[in-house]
Amino acid sequence: MNRKTTTRNSKLLLFSCAVLLSAAFFCTGCSSQSRSFDQMRLAFRETLVGPPGLDLNDSAVIHRIDRVDGLTKEYWTSMNKTPDRTWLWEDCNVEGISTITLVPYSRLYYMALAVSTPGSEFYGNDSLKRDVIDGMDWMEANRYNPSIPLYDNWWMFVIGTPLNITRVMTLLYDDLTPEQRARYEAAMNHYAPDVTYEGAATGANKVWQCAAMAARGFLTQDPAKLDMAVKGLETEFKTVTTSDGFYEDGSFVQHQWHPYTGGYGRSLLENLVNMIEIVHGSQWEIPQAQMEMLYGWVRNAYEPLLYRGAFMDMVRGREMSRPGAGDRGTGHSIMQQLFRLSQLSTPTEKAYLQSLVKGHALADSQRDMIDDIPFYLIGEYRKMMADTTVRPLPTPTRHKLFAAMDRAVHTTPQFAVGLAMSSARIENYETINGENLKGWYIGDGMTYLYDNDLRQYSESFWATVNPYRMAGTTVDTRPRKAETLPLAPGLLYADGYKSPQHWVGGSSILDLYASEGMWLNGYESSLEAKKSWFMCGDQIVALGAGISSRDNRTIETIAENRKMNPGAAYRITLGKAGTAVSGQTGKAGTVPAEELAPGTEKRNLPTPWAHFEGMDEATSVGYCFPGEANLCAQREERTGTWMQINTMVKDSTPITREYFSLWFDHGRNPSDAAYAYILLPNRSAAQTAAYSAAPDAEILANTPQVQAVHFKNAAVTGLNFWQPSANPVAGVSVDAPASVTMREDEEGLTIGVSDPTQLNTGKIRITLDRAVGKPVEENPKIRVLSTSPLSFEADVKDALGATREIRFTSIQ
Repeated sequence: MNRKTTTRNSKLLLFSCAVLLSAAFFCTGCSSQSRSFDQMRLAFRETLVGPPGLDLNDSAVIHRIDRVDGLTKEYWTSMNKTPDRTWLWEDCNVEGISTITLVPYSRLYYMALAVSTPGSEFYGNDSLKRDVIDGMDWMEANRYNPSIPLYDNWWMFVIGTPLNITRVMTLLYDDLTPEQRARYEAAMNHYAPDVTYEGAATGANKVWQCAAMAARGFLTQDPAKLDMAVKGLETEFKTVTTSDGFYEDGSFVQHQWHPYTGGYGRSLLENLVNMIEIVHGSQWEIPQAQMEMLYGWVRNAYEPLLYRGAFMDMVRGREMSRPGAGDRGTGHSIMQQLFRLSQLSTPTEKAYLQSLVKGHALADSQRDMIDDIPFYLIGEYRKMMADTTVRPLPTPTRHKLFAAMDRAVHTTPQFAVGLAMSSARIENYETINGENLKGWYIGDGMTYLYDNDLRQYSESFWATVNPYRMAGTTVDTRPRKAETLPLAPGLLYADGYKSPQHWVGGSSILDLYASEGMWLNGYESSLEAKKSWFMCGDQIVALGAGISSRDNRTIETIAENRKMNPGAAYRITLGKAGTAVSGQTGKAGTVPAEELAPGTEKRNLPTPWAHFEGMDEATSVGYCFPGEANLCAQREERTGTWMQINTMVKDSTPITREYFSLWFDHGRNPSDAAYAYILLPNRSAAQTAAYSAAPDAEILANTPQVQAVHFKNAAVTGLNFWQPSANPVAGVSVDAPASVTMREDEEGLTIGVSDPTQLNTGKIRITLDRAVGKPVEENPKIRVLSTSPLSFEADVKDALGATREIRFTSIQ
């Protein structure tokens, strides 16, 4: 969407889209009998203005009405009401034809909402109502009618504006003449005659179009439009194997190459719920098979990416460069849809959905969920939160690999780690419309650490972080331009950088332990590296090997880049080797270390460990550095603006935040350089130092051919084979590139293997130099060749990077 906007207009557009799309279509008073068109319209109206008997003394209701009143007061005061006007709002009177000329529809919607909402100071104001209707007529005559060709931003013509018009028509239906309603509908019929807009009829864009068409169906009492809207959803209720949509492993891709569960996926969920509500109790009821598929997406695609009310930025695409909702607002928006869905679900699904929402709402001490609940469900939400039979769902211990979108999540009740990679299948980042101008490295192995610091990736992280030093990445430090990509020919989105490498992904077993890897090729750079992450409980081992570059530029690997929130106290400790450790950090003589002072940088550090102490123990992070490392540490203040990463914002207000960063300096033109470090979330400085002296994780190999780690206490071994290997590592050899994760215990062996390249159309043979018993359960994708020594073939054809897992009864 190419747009030129002013500061207020760009903020309004984002806010307007978020609010207008939060409207639902559910009537608590409707029976199970088929609803009429008028009943649908009145049910929709209730979701906008609230049901009869809404508690106008509820603080959340008052807050919501005050917000609408504030906008209405601003818009009505600044509205041009002269008879010979050539614009409605001066800031929308841009030179030439631009999408900003359609923004008045969103303002007219809020004004119509205020005049129709009991409790508003503008409720029933005839003068305001006349001005809204006159404004609608003026817009139809001058900005949105069949005589005006579609220009600039298709989304506003096909989706955004019809959504606003249908809401105004619903609110003021009885005040509009049949002739006025017909003219407004004719304009929408011209720009959006169906739900298959060329080039945009996939994923969220398709569901958006269906939702808008459904509203037009009940407003015009046209069953064909409702037929079209509901039938149009069929193209999205499927499991895809390429391009846009939901994959079997829960990945969601939009714009063909981008992980977007928290962006377009959020909008898709929202509008699916809208559709479910609008046809509930009618002859157009959503089929049960589609409902079951939606419940599966909630569990497999959305839930794993929620952490204490936040939805991970690594699947929000270019939206992370917007200063509005952020990860926490996005998470609450998704929770809002799940709560809405629970109102229409079976008892089993309702119990799960409400437990999920309640668990995250209670775990989020940063933002109150009541502020994000739909207007008409505030009372129901308060009842649910007070209901002791609805038990909050606890944060699970789980590893989830989204192989189809190059993402992984490792979660425990104390923290979560997100891993964002890219490949020949998934682009490293998206930038269009002047958004996400410095997201150069967010898909190059960036690791997100979520803990008790719920503000870490909120409160201007993206506007102030050093974009060259994203945690987990290996980067060429060449200067980069803040640039946006043009739309690709024949596409409504841009075609950016895709690495030539396919080996990106990993393997996981028991939903707990994992080996992840990325063969990195730098954009417009000769930089190449093999990067792996091995995850076991509260240990995340990061390895790099084969790091090479020929461009005479410094290459760095970033172990950490953590924001230090204003008003909180922090201590950063750089450990020293060779001294016994006990007690707590800061006690004289107990932790052999030095503190990193604010505004300082240290290079060539021999430190075997470092520690970041945050607001409390649950925000402390330990870092262990096995072997020798050319390590650097810095504590600095950084100042930036949102406008520097998103030209739509037009906000040049300087923002300053302090950061702590750790990185390896590989120098210029490195050849076969390497690194190793271990993240230890929630450990004190003393615990980190003790771990460094006797690490549980043992690095078995760190070469361009294979990277492997063994976790002693858990008896877990992870191996990433970048090429076939006849020479065993930890007793394991493979005949093709593969990722292998295995766990040995007293009862036997669990082993999982995958093809991260997703190119293997046959099988991978794995050999272990030990004997095992019989398989506990047969896996149709695995053929056991021998149990002494173990040898089996894993069929990875069409697996899309999924792990083939099998368990044997004993090991010798």
